Amino acid sequence: MFTAFLAILRFFRPRETVDWPDPSAPGRIATISGVGVHYTDQGSGPAVVLVHGFGAHAYTFRHIASDLSRDHRVVALDMKGFGYSERPRRGDYSLSAQARLVLGLMDVLGIERASLIGHSLGGEVVMRAASMAQARVERLVLAASVSGDRVPTLPVLPIVKPLISLFGRLFARRFFRRMFYDSTLATEETLDAYRAPARIRGTAHAVYQLLRDSRREKAVDSSRIRQPVLVLWASHERILPRWTLGRLRKRFPRAEVVSIGRAGHVLLEERPQESLAAIRPFLRASP
Repeated sequence: MFTAFLAILRFFRPRETVDWPDPSAPGRIATISGVGVHYTDQGSGPAVVLVHGFGAHAYTFRHIASDLSRDHRVVALDMKGFGYSERPRRGDYSLSAQARLVLGLMDVLGIERASLIGHSLGGEVVMRAASMAQARVERLVLAASVSGDRVPTLPVLPIVKPLISLFGRLFARRFFRRMFYDSTLATEETLDAYRAPARIRGTAHAVYQLLRDSRREKAVDSSRIRQPVLVLWASHERILPRWTLGRLRKRFPRAEVVSIGRAGHVLLEERPQESLAAIRPFLRASP
């Protein structure tokens, strides 16, 4: 009985054991509107800014960033509250606020104009950035992106917060494997790299705040997005609902849509060369 009790205590013990900033962060920290934002910056040429999805960080882009940096300046950032960025207790975690941080980082790095690539939830962040600052965003790549709509959901109550870490421990591995078409690529090493920043204190709070604050926002106003758009969609998408691609087509009727074969939700890391084969000519195309 006592042994079982200790096992239960170990399971529910806090996993956030590292204070921010974590010294193991691979990139640099810039202060944007009082928030420490972690980013990597490599290469030179026309600027491309990469924005990850929910629960992820710049690690998502490890297979495409170095390739793109051969002829582009490639900046990959961690959203507020995620990866190795700061997790303030107060402040706005909405996707519009995240978009303003993207533009703020561009200011700090002296980037006047950039193409934006957003994966999953990061797709909505780059949509919002493009609608806010049309002159500063040249092109949009939406990779396995959410649609920017608002789906009715139950209120995000404070009781949800303590359940976030529990959900992660129970279902993280299963959910992670589901993101891949080829489950052999969902290695423990990759999962550990994704989960490493979750040890930073304030992670569950940040997830709760993002869920709460984003729920209050209106749908993306796509009428304000006039930039060229490339939509990359995985042939075996199992995370986003099927109607998402249809909504993206409706929002951006002139968008180029490319299906990436033998890929799941994490198509940029599962099929990087096939993804780059669509991204590179799109970035080079004349306005």
